[in-house]
Amino acid sequence: MMTFKELMIQPTPNGFLPNLPLNGKWLESLGFTVGCGVRVTFENSCLTLTLDNGCADLMVESRNVRHRPRTILTVHSFWLTPYGFNLWDSVGLTLEYGKITIQKIVNYSTDECI
Repeated sequence: MMTFKELMIQPTPNGFLPNLPLNGKWLESLGFTVGCGVRVTFENSCLTLTLDNGCADLMVESRNVRHRPRTILTVHSFWLTPYGFNLWDSVGLTLEYGKITIQKIVNYSTDECI
């Protein structure tokens, strides 16, 4: 079953580069647990994150947020900027088990990425 989430591209701690931090229990419910590898692909205006321990571009990590461990997956500017994702862009996430599809809200249509 697919669900949807709306987020905004945020600045990195230095404030200059786009950054999309994904964190929380919803990541774990999609299979993105600490230590899992994630493959990043771009097609049809969508950035797709899929679980792939064999050929990982990103890793799911654990960080303390408010003194509690939190599962986190950060999509850095290295993946965002070349594909037209900029600071403060609103993005829609299509969530499936083992797969997160990211697309700008202005172009967002569930039919384009599925």
